[in-house]
Order: sequence, then structure tokens, then C-alpha cells
Amino acid sequence: MKHVIFLLLFFISLAVHAQSVRDTTGLKNGIKVDLTSYWLYRNAVVFTYERVRNPQQSWGITAGIQQLPGLGTLADNVKVIRETKARGLKLGAEYRFYLQKENKFEAPHGVYIGPYVSFHNYANDRDIEVDNNGVIENATLSTDLNILNIGVQLGYQFLINNRWAVDLVFVGPSISNYSFKSTIEGNYTFDPDNVNNEVILGLIDRFPGFEKFLNEGEITSKGKLNHWGYGYRYQLQVGYFFGRKKK
Repeated sequence: MKHVIFLLLFFISLAVHAQSVRDTTGLKNGIKVDLTSYWLYRNAVVFTYERVRNPQQSWGITAGIQQLPGLGTLADNVKVIRETKARGLKLGAEYRFYLQKENKFEAPHGVYIGPYVSFHNYANDRDIEVDNNGVIENATLSTDLNILNIGVQLGYQFLINNRWAVDLVFVGPSISNYSFKSTIEGNYTFDPDNVNNEVILGLIDRFPGFEKFLNEGEITSKGKLNHWGYGYRYQLQVGYFFGRKKK
């Protein structure tokens, strides 16, 4: 459903754009909010600042907070009672080359391509309930997940009424490092390896490449894993550009 909304907004924006194209020469600064983070995560507020260097190039920095969605039931025998801490951070940087042959106007308007890097950190504490062969046991599960993405993106940005921006990344493959650590505290008799593996399974759907962890070996009782794999990026941002125009 979220993907449908993403595409719907895109086509609506294109329709509006077709009726409101103006020259964007001289707009140097843009502030944008990431709607994709808001849709995919909870308590997400992520901003990007874009600075135009010349008619065909710009750079940008990203910062904000975004928390992992609640995991709920981790497995048939592992249930999350409540989350006592949820923290998330997103940082990033990018450089854009606006394709002169493909664009009618100068940056920050048009088709662009360029490298990007992003870093995500998620730290969560959860009270869990484990059914250990019919015996209910309680414990505290602490997880810390770091994701580093280094990739290349292709996108399109246009302005409405010469100021309001709609920025879409269509393709953004990356090489990604997934670093994960978990600890379980409390008085229990169950095998912590099994619970830690269930946490990994709960994260697979949200982070492509996480399944590599289980393919290459189960998590140990120390709860640490580090793996390089593949990732991807798609993004929708809206924002506002400002700056003195050329005379």
C-alpha cells in the first residue's frame, strides 16, 4: 500500500509540474523533508539540505531521527511485552550531477545521478516473554543495529511555482554493511541463541541483505554479527528552495 501511495503521489506531482514549469536559475538552497522515512518508520523526522554549486551540480547533507517499527511477536514462543527504549538516527551525504543533455533547466531542476552515503543506527530495549517448553520466562532484550550504505542514485527533481520541490529517487543500489549486536539480561533458562536468531528473522523483511546473516552462520550467544551485502534506496522528498536569483 505504501508503494501505491508513493507512485500515486509521483504521477500527481508530474501532472501539476506539467502546468507549472518555470526557470529555476539562481536558486541555491533547498530544505526538504523525507516522506519515505515517515511512511516506513515510526517517529521519523528526516531533513535534507541541498546546496547548488553550479548549473549542473549540487551537494546535500541529511540528518534526522527514525525509529524501527515495533516487532510485536518475534516467534511462536517469543513475545514482546513492551519496548522500554527506542532510538534511531539517520545521517547522510550526497553529490548530484544534473544531466545537462536531459534537462531543459539548470540545477536543482531535472534528472540527476550521483554517489551517496547514509548511516542508520537503531537501539532498542524490549521486555520479552519466552515460552520455554511450557514455562513462561521473562527477560530484557537489548539490540543495536548499524547500517552503512555506499551507493549511486538516479532521480528526478522538479519545482512547482518556482520554489516548491518534489524530489524522487527511482534507483539507488548500494553496498551495505550491517552491524548487529544483541544482549539478553534476566533470570532465565532458555537458550539465548534461539531468541537472538528470532530477532534477526524479524528484521529480514525490513532490511534486504539481512538474510545473509543466517545463510553464513547463526548468531552466537554473544549476539554480534557484521556483514557486507547489497542494499537499495528509493525516496520521496518535498521541500522549498530559496536564494538570490541571477539578474
